[in-house]
Amino acid sequence: MSKLIVVACGAGINTSTIAEDLIRERMEGEGLDVEVKRVLIADIDKYIGRMDLVVCMMKIYREFDVPQLKGMPFLIGTKAEKQVLLDEIVELIKD
Repeated sequence: MSKLIVVACGAGINTSTIAEDLIRERMEGEGLDVEVKRVLIADIDKYIGRMDLVVCMMKIYREFDVPQLKGMPFLIGTKAEKQVLLDEIVELIKD
């Protein structure tokens, strides 16, 4: 059964697209059955109960019943920081 990673941001345009692409590429490279979905934070409630992980591209003042990671390293982090975040996502999805 496919897992769902939600990449949440305020506008749903550039920041989340970059993160979505990097995460999707890594999941495919790992051979994992994962859907990566870019969503507006205003629409995230539609995915509660279905999502396995949330990657936030902005400050979110709420909690979810799944792991929540800060995705800003995808935009402003070094290559090593991006790799660490992708490694963490892989481990969370594999669990």
